[in-house]
Amino acid sequence: MNIWVSLKATFMALGLMIKVPKYLIQWRLRRGRAKSCFRKELIASGVPPEEASELTELFPFDMGELIATVRSTR
Repeated sequence: MNIWVSLKATFMALGLMIKVPKYLIQWRLRRGRAKSCFRKELIASGVPPEEASELTELFPFDMGELIATVRSTR
């Protein structure tokens, strides 16, 4: 392996180690905003706030799980 390739790989790995925490923080903040907007939309469409909070907890998961939860609350 060429020394330049090794140096490039090392610098790329260091760059990733610096960027990954930033991406994780951004993802967490954006997910929180999306969940908040989802809850507000549910309440605006007539879902009681307690049920909206419960459904908001299922937000990042599969739509099938969300539908199953809605059906079980009836």
